[in-house]
Amino acid sequence: MDIDNKFLAGPFAPWAEENEAYDLDVEGRIPEDLAGALFRVSSNPRFVPLDLDRYHWWEGDGMVCGIYLREGRAAYRTRWVETDSMRVEVERGEAVYSGFANGGGTPRPLPPGAPPGKNVANTNVGIFDDHLLVYFEGGLPYSMHPETLETYGTYDFHGGVDVLCTAHYKIDPGSGDMLFFAATGPTITWLRAEAKTGAVIDSHSFDITVPVLMHDFAVTANHAVFFVTPAQFRLDHIMAGKPGVVWDEKSLPHGVQIVLLDRRTHTVTWHEVGGHWANTHFYNAYEDNGRLIIDGHRITRLGTPADQLDTPPSSHSWFPPAIPHRWTINLATGTVKEERVSGLAGEFPKINDDYTGRRHRYGYFVTTRGISRDIMSDGLAKHDYLRDTTVVVDGPGPLTSPSEPVFVPRADTIAEDDGYLLTLWWNRETNLTELLIHDAADLIRQPLARVKLPSRVPFGFHGSWADHAVLDHAITQQNQH
Repeated sequence: MDIDNKFLAGPFAPWAEENEAYDLDVEGRIPEDLAGALFRVSSNPRFVPLDLDRYHWWEGDGMVCGIYLREGRAAYRTRWVETDSMRVEVERGEAVYSGFANGGGTPRPLPPGAPPGKNVANTNVGIFDDHLLVYFEGGLPYSMHPETLETYGTYDFHGGVDVLCTAHYKIDPGSGDMLFFAATGPTITWLRAEAKTGAVIDSHSFDITVPVLMHDFAVTANHAVFFVTPAQFRLDHIMAGKPGVVWDEKSLPHGVQIVLLDRRTHTVTWHEVGGHWANTHFYNAYEDNGRLIIDGHRITRLGTPADQLDTPPSSHSWFPPAIPHRWTINLATGTVKEERVSGLAGEFPKINDDYTGRRHRYGYFVTTRGISRDIMSDGLAKHDYLRDTTVVVDGPGPLTSPSEPVFVPRADTIAEDDGYLLTLWWNRETNLTELLIHDAADLIRQPLARVKLPSRVPFGFHGSWADHAVLDHAITQQNQH
């Protein structure tokens, strides 16, 4: 496969085999109270893309990796997410669908009844309603067995979601309900699904006037937070074979806006920020003394410029590093204050999810300092918002390209950072992947444990932790069906 495209080489390169192994080699010691499973999904093209030059990382097929930890031991399994569109390509033995991010590649004729577009199921994965759900924002989530990783089919929240939903759900720490949304063109639909039944119990739609590439959002105790930026997702362009991720500053003459949805009344308010930039991912948001505070990462541009659709630039040029920022909204006046938190470029910000919607002190992310050109991420970082300090550690030895960090609290946690950070790293020497377990309260280069995986997990986007009680219950429920 052509290695001139960064997204098809090194830690991004496809891995064709499904793998499983038990009692994995461990350097160091897996903490005894770390019991459950880390689920991650890769962006992993199963067949050679139709256009190697324009292929983008966002377009790879989903392959789920489950790393099961119990009593200081580790097991591992990977399986393809067998979507309806993937089955079409498997039957043909080749790629059929063209790319959507940069355009390019003439799609091959589809057999009768085939999905008109591809659900790559590659963006996020986690357990909800006793299903292991795999998300992609161009279609419904797919359900898998949480242990065998067998694909069951699409999941629509018992009829509550009809077309698609975001991959960036939030779990309400108090109720366990899922808070999420669907972005279809210029329409945003707020959704809340009940933990006990999986059914949607709250829904409200509103218009943001432009088809923003609405990937992530934030929630507080009373609000849902959405950013309206020049980054757009244009389905009409994709159907015409042109880039679907478009940067269009003229669509927002007044610059970026923040939209707040009051979760209690469904009242929508607009707040002017200004400038032309895009958010990538959020840490969290919370309310404090009449202010609403939002922490996240900001990027200078995202997508093919609207005036270059016929000659799109390299996707590497429209996907620059992001910088941590904070936005503070005065809820009485509606005004917004924006400030840069640090100059350290990074991505995939996370917190201790028990603090979702309320004040947090710590944020975790991977750095994108550009130390090496063949990777995207190159270090693991922890920011202390109270002290305004950031600690960065590199991988031990040949390890680099860390994944989004996942925070797991200790069994008897007391402090916000009393827990573990789980990340996947690429080993340059073996070309395989290792799971590193760091002490979140004392982040140093040497992890508590290095778990050696028998394959490489291609660099992907998001994942989650399921503790042993949630995991075991989900497995039991699926085995009874």
